[in-house]
Amino acid sequence: MGGFRRTALTPAVDIPFHDYLEAKFALDERSLNHEVRSEFARWVFEQPRLTCLDLGTGTGASLQRLLSLPTNAHLHITAVDRDQALLDIARAGITNLLRQKGLGVAEKADGVCARQGQREIVVEFVCSDLRHYQPNRAPGFYDAVIAHAVMDLLPLRTMAERIARWLRAKGVFYSTINYDGETALFPVYADEVLENRILDVYDTSMEQRRIWDENSGGALAGRRLHSVLCETGFEVIAYGTSDWNIIPSRRAYRDHDATCLAALLNMIRNEAERSGQFSGDSLDRWYRERSERLAAGELGLIVHQIDLFAQKI
Repeated sequence: MGGFRRTALTPAVDIPFHDYLEAKFALDERSLNHEVRSEFARWVFEQPRLTCLDLGTGTGASLQRLLSLPTNAHLHITAVDRDQALLDIARAGITNLLRQKGLGVAEKADGVCARQGQREIVVEFVCSDLRHYQPNRAPGFYDAVIAHAVMDLLPLRTMAERIARWLRAKGVFYSTINYDGETALFPVYADEVLENRILDVYDTSMEQRRIWDENSGGALAGRRLHSVLCETGFEVIAYGTSDWNIIPSRRAYRDHDATCLAALLNMIRNEAERSGQFSGDSLDRWYRERSERLAAGELGLIVHQIDLFAQKI
């Protein structure tokens, strides 16, 4: 883990999405629920062979964590994302990670193949929107499906039913950093009512999100996912909080937390602007004050999230 450090970040500058994903790796790493993660790691350790599907791969955070678990299993991983640029970043990162681990890595048209003695690791990268994605495998092919910080963007029941079809009997689903209904900023803003309205609009924007003509997981995705899994043929083995705590210490932020906080502040501001519910002056004052707090190392943020580990019955 990195230590706390000061930042010269200019908060008002929009942060490219891939930079935000890379910046929040350490934050997510600190935030993942230890008990839920341990259950998944224990299950992985017991598998001699493992076929895994990673939904919404992004820049490869879940792949890196999976490949860092203590296991000698043969691995075949399918990594899916709709953004080829993100998959290219993920592929480069995974290739470097495997080489750092001392494996012989061969590049393939659709991914990488690595060997160490008799052990083989294959990672296949697929660029596809999840709406249209169908594995080029028979139903029940996968031992595990993983999804990191993506289920709030998807229709939960539709995805749970698909995941159940893709998994073998007793296969598992590990879903992490599922937003669950609360974002809090510190210290309290002078106009507390205004800030509460801004944060309510932020959550409401998630609740109103439609995908594939269905409601997405939305602002309560964590608890809703728990319910949906129980209704679609899964037993939830473990679940718990994975809250983000972006808290400065002595006016310094840990790891790349300042970048994450700047990006989140921009997301909140943009949703407030889109809502049309706020005067330009009041929103500008709020954003300027919060940005100044961030630049001074005084702004904190806590986000409530839930991790789940479930097994197909």
